[in-house]
Amino acid sequence: MTTPAARIEDQDVAALVRDQLPPLDGVRPVGRVELSRPTTAIDSSRLGIGFETLDRRMFTAESVYPHLSRLGAKWARVQTGWSRCETERGRYDFAWLDEIVDSLAAAGVATMFSVTFGNELYMPDVPHESAVGYVPVYYDGAVPAWTAFVQALAAHYRGRVGHWEVWNEPNIPQFWHPAPVSGRDYAELTRITARAVRYEIPDATIIGGATSLADPAFLVDALRAGLADSIDAFSFHPYQMVPEHNLQNMHDVLRRLLDEHSPDRRIALYQGENGCPSQLSGHHDDWLGMYTMDQVVQAKWIARRFLADLKVGFDKVFYFHAADLMERPYRQAGDKVNAPVMMGLIHGGSYEPKYSFEVARRVCHLFDERTRRTELMCLFTERDPAVPQRSTLMAAPYVATFERDGAPLFAYWLAEDPQQRARPATIDAELWWDDRLTLDRPVLLDLLTGDVYAVDQPTDPTGVPDRADWRTRGIRYRLPLTDYPVVLTDASVVAGLDGSWRYR
Repeated sequence: MTTPAARIEDQDVAALVRDQLPPLDGVRPVGRVELSRPTTAIDSSRLGIGFETLDRRMFTAESVYPHLSRLGAKWARVQTGWSRCETERGRYDFAWLDEIVDSLAAAGVATMFSVTFGNELYMPDVPHESAVGYVPVYYDGAVPAWTAFVQALAAHYRGRVGHWEVWNEPNIPQFWHPAPVSGRDYAELTRITARAVRYEIPDATIIGGATSLADPAFLVDALRAGLADSIDAFSFHPYQMVPEHNLQNMHDVLRRLLDEHSPDRRIALYQGENGCPSQLSGHHDDWLGMYTMDQVVQAKWIARRFLADLKVGFDKVFYFHAADLMERPYRQAGDKVNAPVMMGLIHGGSYEPKYSFEVARRVCHLFDERTRRTELMCLFTERDPAVPQRSTLMAAPYVATFERDGAPLFAYWLAEDPQQRARPATIDAELWWDDRLTLDRPVLLDLLTGDVYAVDQPTDPTGVPDRADWRTRGIRYRLPLTDYPVVLTDASVVAGLDGSWRYR
């Protein structure tokens, strides 16, 4: 029998870091952030973590809670597992869920339930006891049983769980059986489920969708069948190897459709599940189009994913998953056993953090609710006309701008496939921020390494734009450019993260 540890690629992470994350050029190193703040010290955040599949016991939750108490993600998506809660008709065992919800709360993390999947007590043809993907609306007698279960679940967690998502990826056959995918039938399932939850928790936040990718056709079918009347938020899972690819368009299309079908009440929009493997082979998710994955590439992807989602404007953002899913066979609908899911921030089996864990931790601590999305000016130019093809590429980094505690934050990166492992370069950046914000001591925070660099001088030694040139309206710096986010901000912002770094 293959042990979980045997499925983990043996990677020399230190060598990968040396190769892919050299010190940044053109800036002066002044320290490194070593975070000490626990998750409980962060008041609120849009950022969350996947904590699914415990209905199938696919990882050991007790080994993960200590890590979540340091991570800084404030939400966890948890599947409720009808099949595990009701193993005898009409009798419910919520003890295993109590342990999860209470342990997450102790770690400073709020639970969002994903109420999903079937029960072999009411679905005699399911091939496995977890009944993954089997939908109660297609079975005689299953809907009353499902309604009773959901209502009992809501009564039990009243006051502890306020966010309730209905089903998982109902728009693909892997999670919608035994009938063909149907937006109208999904809307009916959501109506039934939402009514049962709100009977016990009238102010519950009901999340619909949880769709694989954006799938506007499925959403339109569901909205025309009344989905908007049942939900307060809509979530979707835009998996892709280049995180930024078409993301704004997907967000805006879904935003428009939700607004058109709910003109008097804004329905929130979540990025509800998204992950990236830390190795090339031996896992379920090679369908993503991978050719050179490792722990450092995964860490780059995660930093880009979080910041792109925050830039686009999602109301909540979830990374999938806290830990690798490899302790039990991984199943979707049907009887096929899939390879493990190796997208965790934490290694399955050993439960040691991957390189990506500290990277995600830096992002969670810096981009909590004290950091707000703000449009600031950031113009990149390449001053080497001798290489025009490189200049064209370099002149268009991806930018996300924010403010925190009275200071601007400029996060930027080269949005190539992270598997290309683009070598660091330098580029001119012309920055403008409101005079209500201050940038007295500019520093650059490398989110992948935690290193902090002083940005000593603008390109113009006076620091004053040449107002005779109509193209110049900000302060120009020569900065490093990488294929992962670095953040230019004031030293006070970095010092305020409660780490050991001090400006010197």
